[in-house]
Amino acid sequence: MKVVLAGNPNCGKTSLFNRFTGMNQKVGNYPGITVSKREGSFTIDGETCSIADLPGIYSLYAGSEDEKIAVNAILDLQKLENPPITLCIIDIQSPHKNLLLLSQLIELGLPIIGVFNYRKKTTTSEISDWIKRLEAKYNIPFLAVNANSGEGLYALKEELKNSKDKETVNRYPNSKIAEFAEWIKQANNSAAGSHILKITKDLRARLEEVDSSFPSKTFGAEHKQNSTEQTHSKTSYLDNLLMHHIWGYVIFGVSLIVIFQAVFAWSAHPMEWIEEGFGLLSVCTHAYLPVNFYTNAISNGIIPGLAGIVVFVPQISFLFLFIALFEESGYMTRVVYLMDRLVKPFGLSGRSVVPLISGYACAIPAIMATRTIKNPREKLITMLVIPFMTCSARIPVYTTLIALMMSSEASVGVFNAQGLVLFALYLFGAFMSFFTALIAHKVMKRGGRSMLIMELPNYKMPSFNNVVLTIYEKSKSFVFQAGKIIILVSIALYLMSNIGFNDTFEKIDNNDTEFVNQFKPNELAQLKLENSIIGQLGKFIEPAIRPLGYDWKIGISLITSFAAREVFVGTMSTIYALEDAGDDTSSIVHKMQSDKNPDGTAKYSLAVVLSLLVFYALAMQCLSTIAVMYKETSGWKWPSIQFVVSTGSAYLLALLVYQLMS
Repeated sequence: MKVVLAGNPNCGKTSLFNRFTGMNQKVGNYPGITVSKREGSFTIDGETCSIADLPGIYSLYAGSEDEKIAVNAILDLQKLENPPITLCIIDIQSPHKNLLLLSQLIELGLPIIGVFNYRKKTTTSEISDWIKRLEAKYNIPFLAVNANSGEGLYALKEELKNSKDKETVNRYPNSKIAEFAEWIKQANNSAAGSHILKITKDLRARLEEVDSSFPSKTFGAEHKQNSTEQTHSKTSYLDNLLMHHIWGYVIFGVSLIVIFQAVFAWSAHPMEWIEEGFGLLSVCTHAYLPVNFYTNAISNGIIPGLAGIVVFVPQISFLFLFIALFEESGYMTRVVYLMDRLVKPFGLSGRSVVPLISGYACAIPAIMATRTIKNPREKLITMLVIPFMTCSARIPVYTTLIALMMSSEASVGVFNAQGLVLFALYLFGAFMSFFTALIAHKVMKRGGRSMLIMELPNYKMPSFNNVVLTIYEKSKSFVFQAGKIIILVSIALYLMSNIGFNDTFEKIDNNDTEFVNQFKPNELAQLKLENSIIGQLGKFIEPAIRPLGYDWKIGISLITSFAAREVFVGTMSTIYALEDAGDDTSSIVHKMQSDKNPDGTAKYSLAVVLSLLVFYALAMQCLSTIAVMYKETSGWKWPSIQFVVSTGSAYLLALLVYQLMS
């Protein structure tokens, strides 16, 4: 058996999908969460059933990429001899706007079950009233399910089992169904013209039919109406404050400052524990495993590399905590509305804000989230500037470099100084995003103007389970994605650091007593690393990066971090562990602070650190982002432009910063 979930945005489809499958798909309290078709499976009496979750749509008239995905999938189902059962999800808090899509699905002749998604406050009489009236009106089964708690899911599975073998009785002739499906297809492929007028007339007729058949105050007791009025009153009060043309921006700005303060303050102790744990693990590996090539590769290569990534999980977890709270509460949608008037002059729309804010987590899903933007030009500009937003992969780099600049105890009034610098870096990334968008807006050919039309969901208390799940999934994804690259890079670095072809390396490798006795163990390890393949590669590119203040070690990290930015810290950890032969178990920050130039000055001066911060803020260092840009733009043109502009501007600005500061 096959099942498809369809419904309006933010009606509870993804929550129900998770209830069916046990999968942990993204759930939020704003429209446009699902931007591609998701598939999973569940069982009924031992039989495996497939289920697909489509992006939310208000009608079969698609206006954006994510809506086209859903509409095309539904039209493809209509062509099948035995189409899957379609569950049309209806939010019982606002059922009228859901009935438009329901009427169109019925007209396509699909086997449909209407599913009311209700909340805790919904009364039994309200549910039964709606079911009774709609079953009489549309002649299809209706059930009620609480997608958050799972109540009613068993009854829905039983209805699916009973409906599997039933033949669909079409209310319309097959010829009319085919004609309607073809007309929908033509209307969605038509840029403008007579179809727009026909769509408008059709929508108006359907909405009038819904309103006349089911007036909004027909159902529910008087206390329900009073409760709704109280809810609207509270919502209006909060909206007047949070979306105020002055206080709205102040509250949002203060919220961001608090977030970055918390990211540093709350994560300090867990980070120390993780560092100590990995240091102890490296020491134990040296002490209890046989002394050979593999033990050294693990203790001096893999463990320091992984430590450089895992240590930042607490900071990333706290960042995702606040993002999840914004989404779950409904505040994120208000931010979209609030920012619309600010981003318009930059060639963006309010709908660009959610992908841009999502870019704080990861650019890949953020670029995919641009499918909700209806205007192609605004969508392209948004995709181009998302990588400038400070993704979670930059946090390890930023935190390490900020710690080189100032102590964790430093403060400015009541604020932690490191938190303020991190906040400034986030602002810098946002500034570069909008600056680049403005240039693209001036350069690119202009199309028609767009308007922001979106639904503001009700405020709600964030779901504890959803918040915890979001933190867990995002943190796990960060560790595993970065971990795979770190392990490969660490192994490659270790191998390349133990192979060399010049006389100096061969003397050290062959343990030439006369030559080796001239140096201390740490000096010998440094000399061996410099003369290895990886050291020679760093020396080869050093002339190109020397004007930026970088040495060959940083050069190696720059090369490896083009796979993913966060690899910078893991690579530096591995290089310093190899250089000191694993004898120094202190943190990577302490090792970098202790590194000196031949003249005795600190290698990581303020000028070098600021240059690195600027470079990593702007450079396009993520192969996965390039790949998803290629997929979304259907070619290499825009990913190539994006790479050249971002990395070129990173080099030039980093060069300018270093030369001015030094």
